[in-house]
Amino acid sequence: MKNINKIKIIALFLLGALISCEDQSISSIPLNFGDASTVYSDSTRTVNFINHLYTYIPGGFGRFNNAFLACSTDEAVYAVDGSTMQKWGMGSWSPTVLRDDPMSRCYKGIRNTYVYQNQIHPNLIDGVVGPAGREHFIGQVYFIRALLNFEMLSRYGGYPLLQEELDAKSKIAVARSTYDECVNYIVELCDSASTRLPISVDNANIGRATKGAALALKSRVLLYAASPLYNDASQPEDSPRHGAYSAKKWEVAAKAAAEVINLEENGKKKYALRAVRKPLFNSFISSEIIFNKLSPQNFSLEQQNAPAGLQNGRGGSCPTLELVDAYNTINGLPFDWSNLEMAKDPFKNRDPRFYEDVLYNSATYLDGHVVETYEGGGDTKGIYATKTSFYLRKFMSDNARWWGTTSAVHHSFILYRFAETLLNYAEAMNEAYGPDVDPESYGLTARGAIKLIRERAGLKGNVDLSLTVSTGDKEAMRTAIQSERQVELAYEEHRGYDLRRWKLADKVLNKPVSGLRITPTADGSYNYERITVEKRVFQPQMYYYPFPLSEVNRNSLLEQNEGWGR
Repeated sequence: MKNINKIKIIALFLLGALISCEDQSISSIPLNFGDASTVYSDSTRTVNFINHLYTYIPGGFGRFNNAFLACSTDEAVYAVDGSTMQKWGMGSWSPTVLRDDPMSRCYKGIRNTYVYQNQIHPNLIDGVVGPAGREHFIGQVYFIRALLNFEMLSRYGGYPLLQEELDAKSKIAVARSTYDECVNYIVELCDSASTRLPISVDNANIGRATKGAALALKSRVLLYAASPLYNDASQPEDSPRHGAYSAKKWEVAAKAAAEVINLEENGKKKYALRAVRKPLFNSFISSEIIFNKLSPQNFSLEQQNAPAGLQNGRGGSCPTLELVDAYNTINGLPFDWSNLEMAKDPFKNRDPRFYEDVLYNSATYLDGHVVETYEGGGDTKGIYATKTSFYLRKFMSDNARWWGTTSAVHHSFILYRFAETLLNYAEAMNEAYGPDVDPESYGLTARGAIKLIRERAGLKGNVDLSLTVSTGDKEAMRTAIQSERQVELAYEEHRGYDLRRWKLADKVLNKPVSGLRITPTADGSYNYERITVEKRVFQPQMYYYPFPLSEVNRNSLLEQNEGWGR
């Protein structure tokens, strides 16, 4: 109980910092901290300043007016018409109407990391913070700066890279850096952070960056940099939109992922897949969690995504049939509607992750609520009813209650976890060397990494993809890895970025998404009909976000991304 209380304290403190500081304008020192001398002369204020930097890191649970980012992709449809994500998915966004605009937040956070680095850190004295504490502080600052820079790189491509503290009152004129310049800078920050951060933190510091977090961020950055959108042989030069082409970038990405996989503490591997996957998303501490963002107790996530038939259930971000169809059968083979046996009872004998992630017709939810998404069923009525016939299950705690005697629960949004690192490794190894060799002796082949994930999922066959991917078949393994990411990382804010970096978004996100019409029959079974539920629009310029018009107007050297006008 003592450790849990410590975790509660830091989670509540971080939320309090967010509430008090989120509306501030750029200034020398964040509001509520006074000038630099009042921070570096007081250890509590110094810790609070570091805590404040974490508030610039986004959480992922319904952060778009209760909708998940998934609702702008082929993963989900928001139950209520007119949502921010619906408009985004249907192509309604521009430099003046951005649905996801992190630029101002990121630059504020980056500026405050320089405030710490330049004005506070050099003035710390041993009587306030010892040498080990100083190293941990600056390591966290480097990590947060790297993460915020990657937030922009993953959306805009090369951006105005700020490697020093600018005068907030001066006129801004900073040109975009090239893609590789941004990548190299972020990787340098990750390396600097990783040498200063501890491998583990105690329970009172859960949610702080560690060495593994810095290495996991580096792994993701280098995976993106190796991917087709940013590493294209037909466009070999380094520019803001892509890096200089090199096939060896896949080897570099594989090595970075291997660093995380093989990271040791006291002679043992630091990270491993949790034996049972589902409780991971309501955990603070796990061998699989590399970096997570905590939040105070609440039941908002569950209520906002609960089936409409539950008291005050708000429907929320409902899985599409495209996502549902991506889950294999229990035997590890693709689900196929043209198979009459499968189509007759489509929710039977599926990948166990399907049951962990999706509420489907006849599934049981809180307090024995049986989900009814057939025509006329209890969960198909009202403005919050699903359009797809599915509701979200992933992330939802079994202990939350928002009616009667309410019960709030902790939530932990995981930004980096070991399963993603294994998938990063599998993809990079496959592209660099093929699916079945490990020439650098990292300890795993691409196929071996995927096998670990599929075994943990509980599949009963084809866990190593031997039935669907022949030995040495790089192309088939590429497709299998993409499908595995779609399922394992569903709703975790990877899908839109993955489809872009693979250069598949114009094919996948430019067609309608689907649901099921489920009709009861006289014998108690159901008929299933595929229906279109929402339009999706993806135009070529959407591979990159537009820079906000306000930033283009303010920065005379900022060149807008192609296809977005000014």
